[in-house]
Amino acid sequence: MENNQLISKELNDSFDQTIALIQDLSDIQVNRKPDEHSWSIGQVVEHILICSTGIPDRSTEPTDRAFDELVPAINGIFLDFSTKFDANPALQPRKDAYIAEDLIQQLKDRKTKLILKIKDKNLRLLCKDTEFPQLGYLTGFEWLTVISSHTKRHNSQIERTKALLEGIAEQ
Repeated sequence: MENNQLISKELNDSFDQTIALIQDLSDIQVNRKPDEHSWSIGQVVEHILICSTGIPDRSTEPTDRAFDELVPAINGIFLDFSTKFDANPALQPRKDAYIAEDLIQQLKDRKTKLILKIKDKNLRLLCKDTEFPQLGYLTGFEWLTVISSHTKRHNSQIERTKALLEGIAEQ
């Protein structure tokens, strides 16, 4: 289960970074958009929460490829900040107003739930419930890498949004 510990640490660090980025923000700051076409920090956090409910592993099977073979491709997709993606409508935030403390608690709860859920799970199996666009079926380990890398991507977005909002406030 060494791999489970590795991905648990990745998830823990990603979520802790999100929490650290928003822990000193007021509700007003969490809800303010830098422009009309951007998400607020609260909406970014809700999107992270929507996308990190778990892995599609009701139906699994062994695979003959390495359990982490697609990790470089996953990281290449999510950690390439020069590429912008439009979120699937089902994964878009649903609210316009958030309470910062509630978001922090939801992030803590989600992190704990994910880490506990995978503690003794075989993450080397191929998850057959859902294919990842362009890559196909992923192992449990790779799906958790998606969650971690996706969260890191949005942590960068939160950092940029905070900087934009600070610039607007200074004007």
